[in-house]
Amino acid sequence: MMTSWVSDRTSRPRSLTGLVGAAALACLGVALTPGTAHAQGVYVYSQPPPPPPPRYYYYAPDAEPPQALALGFDLEGAVPVNLPVLDGNNVQGGGGFKVRIGEQFRLRPRLRLTAEAGYAYEHLFASDDLGNSYDWDLHRVFVGARLSFGRFVCPVLYGHVGYGWRVTGDPDVPQQSGLTWDVGAALDLRVIPHLGFGVHIEYAEIDTDQYGPQWVAFGGHADVIF
Repeated sequence: MMTSWVSDRTSRPRSLTGLVGAAALACLGVALTPGTAHAQGVYVYSQPPPPPPPRYYYYAPDAEPPQALALGFDLEGAVPVNLPVLDGNNVQGGGGFKVRIGEQFRLRPRLRLTAEAGYAYEHLFASDDLGNSYDWDLHRVFVGARLSFGRFVCPVLYGHVGYGWRVTGDPDVPQQSGLTWDVGAALDLRVIPHLGFGVHIEYAEIDTDQYGPQWVAFGGHADVIF
């Protein structure tokens, strides 16, 4: 009887020791197990782009296209040079305009040739020998060319030839038509891209059988380059 009791007392401590050891091994295994890896965001900062270069309101000669459409408009006054008094008819000054369209060719960086066509209108005030007032309307259609030199301040030479006609309210001066031509000079400013503007002076004539008008025109103009 004594032997059996001692054997039972001895086995219980051994069983308890085994359980404690197993639990310790389990805890150690959990502690040594690597945890789940988490990716960390990495931010790379680059330098901001440089600011754009300053904008200049002029253009280099190379910036002009070798060939471009040109639209022009002239506003001018007119002074007759051969019609102050003709058979009692007093022709005074007036004014008018021109509309031009052409093609500009850049021959060199500072040399441009523009072939153009257009329409011109001049209105002159006149009176007959009795003091009655009436008007002279001069119409012209023409073709020609203009030659421009320079970069910013550009002298210009130009000339046109075409067909012109004169309309008056005076029955003693009938409507007539004939060859017309003009020659002139201008001074342009080209400080804004695709735009030129300036002043001009020219001599013009309509060759008619009677009272062929000849006049000097002067004024301002603008050209848009496309």
